[in-house]
Amino acid sequence: MPFRCLLTDPPLIAQLSAFAQENSFPDLYRAYSWRNDTYANGFPDIYRLESRLIRSDRTNGITLNDVKAVAEWGSMRNQGRIRGPAVVAPMNTLHTVAGTAVGTLATYPLVPLTLIQTHLKGIGPTYLSKVLRFALPQEYGAIDTRCVRVFGRGDPGAHRHDWLALHARNDGYGWYISKTQVHWPNEYEVWINILRHFAAVLPSNCPHPPAFAQGGLRQQGTWECADLEMALFSYASDHT
Repeated sequence: MPFRCLLTDPPLIAQLSAFAQENSFPDLYRAYSWRNDTYANGFPDIYRLESRLIRSDRTNGITLNDVKAVAEWGSMRNQGRIRGPAVVAPMNTLHTVAGTAVGTLATYPLVPLTLIQTHLKGIGPTYLSKVLRFALPQEYGAIDTRCVRVFGRGDPGAHRHDWLALHARNDGYGWYISKTQVHWPNEYEVWINILRHFAAVLPSNCPHPPAFAQGGLRQQGTWECADLEMALFSYASDHT
């Protein structure tokens, strides 16, 4: 179960609660599709990357090769530009020795992102957030351009909800989230707390593929931040 939601904006909380009542998160989760990762397939590549990055954080640290594996999964443009040291986050950046989430992340979830960002070149907000999403799915979800276009700003044609001040841009080469904008990375913390809100208000009915519970990556039915992001990605995909 994710940490407690820290949102204090009543209009935003009301919007989120209305969204939760108007949409079926289990159906949105089942509708998630990215390349080989479908519900019918059991989300095999997501399972593989979660297992890999969780293990890395708990043993030798998250590596540059881990980051490159996430970039390959997401079909990132210009993957060859990714540069950094062999280890971009030391052991137990996200997990305690006992395997639980580091307690300070409840209040300061951006600390690991800032750390990893200082060590890497050639990678922006979307893939920085994806690294965290795979390394600690309980507490992080990716912030994808589709989600920003629908829940944030930058695409009037796709915009549906005023949850985020974050902007997505398309300068003719595809959509991206600029890390030089004033709302990065603070609006990513808002996104994390939006996911925490849904985890708190939804019933325990996330229909994880069996392998995730059997492999110790999930407690069956419990919504983690990454699961909720997958559901919202499905919603956003229907509107972009």
